[in-house]
Amino acid sequence: MAGSSLEVDVREQNGVLVVRFSGRLDWATYMRAQDVLLDHATKELFGVVVELDELVTESPALLVLFDVVWLSAARWPGISMSIVVSDHQLRSTLESRGLPRHIPLYSTTTAAVAAVVRLKHEDRVDAPLPTCRCLPHVAERITERACERWGVQSMLDVAPQVAVELVSHIEDDSPLSLLLRMRGNKLSVAVRTTARFDLKQWHTMRHNVASIAVCNFTMGETPAGGGRHVIWALLDVPADSRRPPSYLPETAVFTRQA
Repeated sequence: MAGSSLEVDVREQNGVLVVRFSGRLDWATYMRAQDVLLDHATKELFGVVVELDELVTESPALLVLFDVVWLSAARWPGISMSIVVSDHQLRSTLESRGLPRHIPLYSTTTAAVAAVVRLKHEDRVDAPLPTCRCLPHVAERITERACERWGVQSMLDVAPQVAVELVSHIEDDSPLSLLLRMRGNKLSVAVRTTARFDLKQWHTMRHNVASIAVCNFTMGETPAGGGRHVIWALLDVPADSRRPPSYLPETAVFTRQA
């Protein structure tokens, strides 16, 4: 990303997204910087590492940008974000002002990348959905198979119905994608879409999910760049409900996408 006073270089290093900011961060470039970080964070590599040595900020208050993105990425998709600062003076300034507040600081990119907790590929499902009336059924079946594969039998009566609820109430002319994640004792059911909910729709959706979920849950929305958003529900999985995962081969749920 290039601008009049800010440059952003993005590369992948050992499965981790490394974003280097250079130039000047000011109030005019704040939103562009936030959007590019959110866009890349929701592409879901193992984590995001941000290099700041070449960045000059108009005001230390602007560094809250990284807290905002860190919070969004931590809630969904649940990936880590860290900052690399090798310049001692800049590091001292950051630490003395307490900004960013939550993000781990490292002196080298190598150390930051090495500290990223890597998740197994099998812990995630990304499935484009067909643009037809069978969409809720397809979302339900994909979620059922994921619960069986991950060994969370207790979620078989919950997660698939949450998936049906989400895709049934999102009005979007563009194809939807179903995103499932299993991390620790948290199972997330999410949909990537260009649609937006108003407050009334959010209230209705939360009420409907609450009537399905017999476990603790949270819901939210994460910007995903390009006018897209991820609408997600994060479900608690009871610790005593886990069993060894199934290793049955995955079968195709549908063979044609309109």
